[in-house]
Amino acid sequence: MSTTPAPDTTKKRLWITVIAITVFSSLIIFLLYKNLSDEDQLRRSQVQEMRQEIDHLNANLKALGKDKRSLTKSRDSLQQNVDYIWPMRSLVYNAKLRDKVLADLELKPGDACRLKADSSIVVITDVIVGGNQYTYFVNYRARNKKGESNDYSPIELEPAKKNTNKE
Repeated sequence: MSTTPAPDTTKKRLWITVIAITVFSSLIIFLLYKNLSDEDQLRRSQVQEMRQEIDHLNANLKALGKDKRSLTKSRDSLQQNVDYIWPMRSLVYNAKLRDKVLADLELKPGDACRLKADSSIVVITDVIVGGNQYTYFVNYRARNKKGESNDYSPIELEPAKKNTNKE
């Protein structure tokens, strides 16, 4: 007997092989298509999320633009006040310096004091503070009995002693 298979069995094997190859190739194509469609769906969802994020950022940008406009308006109104006061900044600085020095002085405006040179009584009308960033000076402007105003240094004046003797 010969070992050659019958033509029917070879045809069956051929058909089974063709059908198996077709099924496997169809299965591979289906899986590739499903994988590609899943990737496309994932890409679309990511694009949708990015669009939502862009919309959110645009809304924030509009809100910040409105805030910037209101801050600019406030700054401009404050700038008008600063522009008005700016030329007087040295005057304000000097007034603050004078008030700070005046708080530490023994004699204040309105106090009666005695001149050390001739023991005459004068009344302090103003305190003059001047100088620059490295040094400053303090002088008193005082008025005597004749109504004359003169400037005196603190060394030239002493507090007038009140008369405690009652006669």
